[in-house]
Amino acid sequence: MELTRTWGLLIGLSLGSTALAAAGSAGGWALAAILLLAWFKSHLILKHYLGLGRIPPILRGFDIVIGLVMMAMLGLGLAG
Repeated sequence: MELTRTWGLLIGLSLGSTALAAAGSAGGWALAAILLLAWFKSHLILKHYLGLGRIPPILRGFDIVIGLVMMAMLGLGLAG
């Protein structure tokens, strides 16, 4: 049941980021929102599908690294 709920959340998050992009949202806030949705999707996949929820320190490490990559992408997007 947990994987089905996670799958539903992933679909919802994908629809959210698609709606933001399709609406023609532009600017830093739209970029930040889309990247935040992508980060949350990666967290769900790592935690539930790859089973890293059972190993919190490794999950936290992945979350931090992915968060840093997302912040770097946000910085590049805002700069350019």
